[in-house]
Amino acid sequence: MKKLKYLFYILFLCGGIFVGFLVFMTLNDYSPSKKVDICSSEQPTVIDVKNPIRCLTWNIGYAGLDSGMDFFYDGGSQVRPSEHQSYLNLRAISEFLKSKSNEADFIFIQEIDSVAKRSYGMNQVDTLKNRLGFQSYFGKNYSVAWVPIPLFEPMGGVESGIVLYTKAQASLVSRYAFPVNFEWPLKVFMLDRCFLVSRYPTSNGRELVMVVTHNSAFDDGGELRKAELVYFRNFLVGEYEKGNYVIAGGDFNQCPASYKPNPEDKLFDYEDFHTIPDTLFPASWQFVYDASLPTNRRVIEPYNKETTKTTLIDFFITSPNVKSESVKCTDLQFANTDHNPVQASFRLVE
Repeated sequence: MKKLKYLFYILFLCGGIFVGFLVFMTLNDYSPSKKVDICSSEQPTVIDVKNPIRCLTWNIGYAGLDSGMDFFYDGGSQVRPSEHQSYLNLRAISEFLKSKSNEADFIFIQEIDSVAKRSYGMNQVDTLKNRLGFQSYFGKNYSVAWVPIPLFEPMGGVESGIVLYTKAQASLVSRYAFPVNFEWPLKVFMLDRCFLVSRYPTSNGRELVMVVTHNSAFDDGGELRKAELVYFRNFLVGEYEKGNYVIAGGDFNQCPASYKPNPEDKLFDYEDFHTIPDTLFPASWQFVYDASLPTNRRVIEPYNKETTKTTLIDFFITSPNVKSESVKCTDLQFANTDHNPVQASFRLVE
């Protein structure tokens, strides 16, 4: 009887700890408003429409998804590399961006940690800001006190998001929440996806609207992806209808509209092939991407150039009054993150 009583006490204690954990996580759940203004300026930079708008987008994978890594959410088992490797990854990422700082006026970064166990507490947002000498606008999309999986090496606490680095001073920067369809209790452990909107007056009296996005990846039914895209489309088109210039870029976790993989590319990831519908945006909108190179690799295993599946999910979307002049993906062989950076140059049509 004593053994049964002790077993009961142990089960009761475990149940109490579990319930307490859920209560704590629920009370501390990050639930931002639909629109949150982050900062504003009464003396913003005026963008000269005669000059090109040079952009770079890159998902840096919290400097933890280098070529030697797999990832547990993608079918692997790991969460992070060693602390030393994480540091080397971040240093390589910062050096690459610094080398491009004279070629990019706006740098769109996704999956960057401000503080997290998975990146050993390094403030990656400030590290890149200091290395570039740019100012930063940060939109938080992942704020969880403790992610309890994987069981034997939990991700732990994480605060992460998306950033726009630029020398230009925005008149207003806002965080817009994407629709969420996760139910409790799962929702308290998941990302709160968003896009970051920065506004700049232009020399012809209009407004340039720069949008950094990181759309959902793990969505088995596809409904979350669809809801996000419709909401995103409505926002972008609405800004254009006001007379504004719109440039949106980031990791869309799906291929651009009308994209057709090269049939000779035996490594293209058809298993997880999602494409933005051709009819979602008006025909006059542009999807700007470099079809010659993949921008993302599968992280089910460490990277192998001969066998690892790849896809193209990092690109730009622009309104009809923005003309694309060039676009180039840089093949870094996924050395320090599971994405390749993409650069593009645009002209604003007067």
